[in-house]
Amino acid sequence: MSFGSRMKGAIAGVFFGLLLVPGSIALHAWNEYRTIHRTKGLAEAQRDVVTVSDVSQLMSEYEGKLVHLSGLAHTDEVLADEEFSIRENGIHLKRHVEMYQWDESSSRKNDRKTYSYRKGWHEGRINSESFHESGHVNPSLPFKGHRQSAKQVTLGAYELTPALLKEMDEWQNITLNEAAVLEAVGAEGDGHFLVSGNELYWGRAKPNPGSPEIGDVRMTFKVVKPADVSVMARLQGRKFSTYKTSNGEPIEDLYYGLMSSDEFVGKLKTENTIMAWLIRGGGFLMCGIGISLIFGPAQALVSWIPMVGDITGFMIGVVSFLLASIISLTTISIAWIAVRPLLGITLLVLTAALIAALVFLRRSTKTEPPIADASMFVN
Repeated sequence: MSFGSRMKGAIAGVFFGLLLVPGSIALHAWNEYRTIHRTKGLAEAQRDVVTVSDVSQLMSEYEGKLVHLSGLAHTDEVLADEEFSIRENGIHLKRHVEMYQWDESSSRKNDRKTYSYRKGWHEGRINSESFHESGHVNPSLPFKGHRQSAKQVTLGAYELTPALLKEMDEWQNITLNEAAVLEAVGAEGDGHFLVSGNELYWGRAKPNPGSPEIGDVRMTFKVVKPADVSVMARLQGRKFSTYKTSNGEPIEDLYYGLMSSDEFVGKLKTENTIMAWLIRGGGFLMCGIGISLIFGPAQALVSWIPMVGDITGFMIGVVSFLLASIISLTTISIAWIAVRPLLGITLLVLTAALIAALVFLRRSTKTEPPIADASMFVN
């Protein structure tokens, strides 16, 4: 790439950098507000939640309150995928469909974009009409995915809501009965279907799992079985709804396993912490990239000089990392000082240490070694 092209790209990058840096600050500010807000709400929930010890009895005195229950999520319903004679007692049932087909990928080399095509198993159908090169056609999908859920699932005397049932996602493979499947597809499917392990293969000609052809399909069938769960939500008759804490935090959650209310809230707190750190990482990355883009013209200016360009790029990376850390930590610490002063002050001290490191780094790059002359050797 020519020097002029690099400078053009670097100058354009400055504008993106000037958007990313304030954007990262806004993201940090929103995330800390969200985290603190959720933390306060969960502390209130832990204090006010009522545990229903006997789930076989309706507790009308807890109407409208935040309740915690543990027990077996149960249903008598048998879910069915009639097309393939699949029947299972369960909470959810699904058919997962993949087709062996073309997929397009692109790469850039010497400012030229090239496309490559590979065969593989993919869910649904990839739109081959949008491919940049002809000769790679994906046929229509002969079978679609299928999903079904039980209409009524109970936890003792209480009925679980669809929102809670979505949290039940421990899928188990269904062992296929080849004879029943082949009987269900009938004569039209004769020679086109093959059961191998827990997978059902369909071939436009003869199915061959070891050497599939474009357009071949494989299907797996999975079920979510009744299981022990714990629930925390607002009690509404024999059902549940979303509970709102005094600051508006919603609580209507389900976890697998029998756990106490403290354990339940502990998992909610852990999720809140993980989300906070993921967004913090994203904000830090945004800030670092933005700062490095702002410094981009400086690197482009010396990029043509051997070694100097690489050293400058490294120094810009270090400075961008330090500045991004300072901006991120300052935003986070200010947000937490009002809630947890010790944490906020600790983060500010760490920020001050990073600023000192940045000042030291700046001074060290400006310091030049003394030039030797004859006077240095005269007593």
